Amino acid sequence: MKDYQPELYGFLLAIGLLNLWYLTGVAIEESVLPKNYDFVIKFFTVGVGGFAGAYSAFKLKSYQDRLSEEQRRVSALNWALFILIRKYNAIENMKARMDKYERPFDRAFSLPAMVPAPYDELKIEVNKLSFLVDFDKANFLMELSLEQDRFRQAMRAIEIRNEFYVGEIQPALSHYALNGCPLPLVEFQEKLGERLFEGAINGAENMYEHVYKTSDTLDKMIQSFREVAKELYPGKKFVG
Repeated sequence: MKDYQPELYGFLLAIGLLNLWYLTGVAIEESVLPKNYDFVIKFFTVGVGGFAGAYSAFKLKSYQDRLSEEQRRVSALNWALFILIRKYNAIENMKARMDKYERPFDRAFSLPAMVPAPYDELKIEVNKLSFLVDFDKANFLMELSLEQDRFRQAMRAIEIRNEFYVGEIQPALSHYALNGCPLPLVEFQEKLGERLFEGAINGAENMYEHVYKTSDTLDKMIQSFREVAKELYPGKKFVG
């Protein structure tokens, strides 16, 4: 009811003024009050009534604007949360395939190239969440921006490893007939050479590090984001 107090007060005031006008009219008609009071009372009634109506209309418009802005903010929070969840799903799909390979050698030479789908549209427009600064959530906004950069770096690490694996490692494995060949590690390294061997190991480890780190931080960010959203708008629903 607090949101409708101005309208309620305006309505009660209008009823009161109408009653006052009627009673004073009766009093003047019965000669209880002088006739010249009629003009003063009518002027007062019309003036106050007009002010009350204008004020109530202003407060109603302000309330509607506030509701509209709140809905816009809730929608922005939900959309950002939805994008975070999609990013987490994408990382988890990659991670599920990578989990099958535990040894550095297998990660470098046995894990097939993974071509991630284009996730360019999975970008949170941070400017639409700038209102979080008004709630003393500037640090959280910065963390959200950093999380977005971390996801982009993870996707880039996958791309770099894929390019190196498909462009150089696979042709070298075929050339030396090393596909599925159970050679000692030293002999394997000698055939490929230090650049290809170390490059494959380091590229795979870098990719694993980025993907696993992003999986962990995205999970925490989603939980934190929902907590912040519910803290700001406890009566609203947010995706999970």
